[in-house]
Amino acid sequence: MAGRILVLGALGGVGGAVARAFHEAGWQVSGLVRPGRGGELPSFCRAVEADVFDAAAVVAASSPQDVVFNGLNVPYHRWREMAMPIQRAALEVMARLGALHLFPGNVYNFGAGMPERLTTDVVFRPTSEKGRIRVEMEAMFAAAARDGRLRTVVLRAGDFFGPGAERSWVGQLVAAKLKAGILQAPGAAETVHAYAYLPDLARAFVALADARERLTPPFEVFHFEGHNVSFRDMTQAAERQLGRSVKVRRFPRLLMTLAGLFNTQIRAAGEMMYLWDVPHALVDRRMGELIGTLPKTELGVALLA
Repeated sequence: MAGRILVLGALGGVGGAVARAFHEAGWQVSGLVRPGRGGELPSFCRAVEADVFDAAAVVAASSPQDVVFNGLNVPYHRWREMAMPIQRAALEVMARLGALHLFPGNVYNFGAGMPERLTTDVVFRPTSEKGRIRVEMEAMFAAAARDGRLRTVVLRAGDFFGPGAERSWVGQLVAAKLKAGILQAPGAAETVHAYAYLPDLARAFVALADARERLTPPFEVFHFEGHNVSFRDMTQAAERQLGRSVKVRRFPRLLMTLAGLFNTQIRAAGEMMYLWDVPHALVDRRMGELIGTLPKTELGVALLA
């Protein structure tokens, strides 16, 4: 069931992947960008050049829409002052459009004490500033849903990787030297970690949008079961794909600590290093019941992409 979608953050890695997946599924895709940047969008994406903080201008330039994908994000070190204001502005845009809101969640909400199996009923206990902000975001969208202002579907996913996510942990660190036969591990080889191959995640959002008439609660949360794997699993998958041995090197965290003394973004990222120490896997049987077989590219293929 195709329709019209507006992608907020269409020039970002996640937003760009989602825009392409919807286009390939036959949707009419528009992308919100700052004035003057419309020419940077792919040819299939209609440019909506407006400031997200000017809801009236965004709505006038983009209405009508069936779905809005919220791919807005800010640099790690700017979350404290910018994350909630930009999401409040996005909420106003989406409420005025009356469109279904698709939001990519993450595991920050659960904190360092999270259980290994992360089902949708696990209680949030954030232990980082970013986790507390993420909880606040979702609470804001849930409140808007209760008030009848906005329908939201959160699809919670692990660490993004793949085309469009070159600046992710996997792209910049873990698999950066994979073609040379090296995986760099920030954590122990056996610790399970949740990952989401971005093209698969994008197709899952399309499937949720296509099933929107069957989504009855005004606020719904699903977990994306991407690749819940350890570095040992990654190594084996990469070796099968490459046809040769792959070495795992433990990344020295002291380097990151030292770099953080001079770089605020690296210092902000350091707050989330516990994710490599605490085993966690996203699981959700309801997702498959709703959309059928989840998109899942073979791990070795995805890593080399």
